[in-house]
Amino acid sequence: MKEDSRASGAGFFPKMRFEEFAAERRLERFAEGYRGVIYTFVERGQRWAVKVPSEEGLVKTFLKEAKILEFLNSKGFSFVPKLREVGEDFFVYRFLEGKPFKKVQKEVPRRLFYYYLRKILLAAYCLDRVGVFKDEFQRPFTNVLVSGRRVYLLDFERGLLNKYWKNVPQFLQFLVAAGVLGREEAVELGRRYKKEPKAVVKELLKRLREAAKEENPPRVD
Repeated sequence: MKEDSRASGAGFFPKMRFEEFAAERRLERFAEGYRGVIYTFVERGQRWAVKVPSEEGLVKTFLKEAKILEFLNSKGFSFVPKLREVGEDFFVYRFLEGKPFKKVQKEVPRRLFYYYLRKILLAAYCLDRVGVFKDEFQRPFTNVLVSGRRVYLLDFERGLLNKYWKNVPQFLQFLVAAGVLGREEAVELGRRYKKEPKAVVKELLKRLREAAKEENPPRVD
């Protein structure tokens, strides 16, 4: 098998099913969720993840996620998994090491907590600019991975293409729950965001920097 051509970028192999792919590699079950299973394998020193739907009826949803990842990879975004290849009923991406934000946000000092919120906000803004709606920013817990000072967005199963300016308004709901914004203020910022998104994001970044200086920052369960 010629690894180099596949590892250099995403390739689509619609005739290959997961059973065929798994037969050629030693896979380890890494995690299992409501919609699917994630396996991992190591090849040439690089760890990869394989995402497989739990039932046939979810294949189309998973392939849509792969399409979204391919699109985001083409835009050069480093906060999403790097897609390697897509089969008939699975896709492969570069495995990401890290901890879920839900766990990290209870462990880190306040300056890092709000640093991660700024990174998540900027990622939401980047998605808005290219028209990808993730539909999970109101509770960015298990689908946000933290590694050092980097933040990664996972699980685009519910994602939609050609949907603009929707992620940051969702994230405003989380900032209300975190005590950064008042509810009425968040509603007003959400209205302004559609007309002047860049200005609103700058204002939110400033608020998050100010919140990092406060004592006893809130945590959201």
